[in-house]
Amino acid sequence: MKKLLMNSCVALTAATMLIACDKNDNPTPGIKYNPGKITLSAAQQQNVNGNNGFALRLFNQVASASDKSFVLSPISLTYTLAMLNNGAAGETQREITKGLGFGETTPTAVNALCNKLITEAPKLDKSTRIDIANAVVVNEKYKLLPGFTSTVTKDYGALAVNKDFTSPATLTYINDWCKTKTQGMIPQIIDKVNPKALTYLLNAIYFKGRWLEKFNKNNTRETTFTTEKNVKTKVQMMHQKAGFRYNENAICQTLILPYGNGSYQMVVLLPREGKKITDVLNSLNAEKWTDNIKKCHNTKVNLSLPRFTTTYNQQLNSIVQALGMSLIFNTTKADFSRLSTTPSYVSRILQNAKIEVDEQGTKAAAATVVENGLTAIGPESEVVFKADHPFIYAITEHSTGTIYFMGIYQGN
Repeated sequence: MKKLLMNSCVALTAATMLIACDKNDNPTPGIKYNPGKITLSAAQQQNVNGNNGFALRLFNQVASASDKSFVLSPISLTYTLAMLNNGAAGETQREITKGLGFGETTPTAVNALCNKLITEAPKLDKSTRIDIANAVVVNEKYKLLPGFTSTVTKDYGALAVNKDFTSPATLTYINDWCKTKTQGMIPQIIDKVNPKALTYLLNAIYFKGRWLEKFNKNNTRETTFTTEKNVKTKVQMMHQKAGFRYNENAICQTLILPYGNGSYQMVVLLPREGKKITDVLNSLNAEKWTDNIKKCHNTKVNLSLPRFTTTYNQQLNSIVQALGMSLIFNTTKADFSRLSTTPSYVSRILQNAKIEVDEQGTKAAAATVVENGLTAIGPESEVVFKADHPFIYAITEHSTGTIYFMGIYQGN
């Protein structure tokens, strides 16, 4: 059987102020809090909620295996696997659909949802840039079925190209594609091309926004950050006092930091004293995640948040299998008969991601590749939100709740 390879590259940037450069690459100043809206049917919103469940399960799997800072993009992996699902059949297709949190939804309905999110996301906020790109790079020795190519081109805007997998130029092509789509944040997604692979499925996401409430760089100070192992380290801590949506419970404090007009936001979950990251993770599922955000209310906050950069490079095969998608990796049982007449299976799923958070805002990017082998502030009381110990963060879209990026900052 031939191999299939899946890769994603994701990059994030958030900024509070605009620096003059190309007009298409910069936020527009003067945008008020007025979030855009992606209108979904009830069934589509249910699928977004289900996919957020997948995002949280994915995040838990990665977090349980790492004590270092990391960032990943669940939606990047979702788009790549959803594209692949159009080439799957039988139980292989059912596993992918269910694993992504879409239940019994048909691939056609999943495609329509993904198409709407991919098409509408960049239009929500002129002051925030989000680019989503997909590609299918095919070994010129083989052919994909026209139905698959037509679907991913139409519904995912995917570029479909044939390349010589024995040529070094193909490696350069794939990495240059990733570098270009993430504005240089992720210059390399793979280090070699498998000459026996059938195709590489690629997704890249780039995010750049500016804080609605900016930090003053003059208030940034070196501060002690304490890890869960009680190791003390120094970080550059940003400070500000402003009104934010906020909620707290016995396990953590939750703060929402909007970008631009509020269409996109960073959600920060900070464990309370005596609690750890694992306590927060164990308390979350899709329903509780949504409920926690809904309970956030306008509050005056004395905020301290580290300035940080995090990169992530990971093969996700074992994690995706743990999430219920094992047949795609099976060299004899994987059914991709709607992809090609050449039998194939997934040999590698890779994701590279990077996030930069500073006084200017947030910049982030992610890339995934799948290799087929073949309002007014409430009470005047002020809360203190001091992120001087490990915390969880996510970048989400306001109207649908879609989770684009999730990470943990551990001070390293």
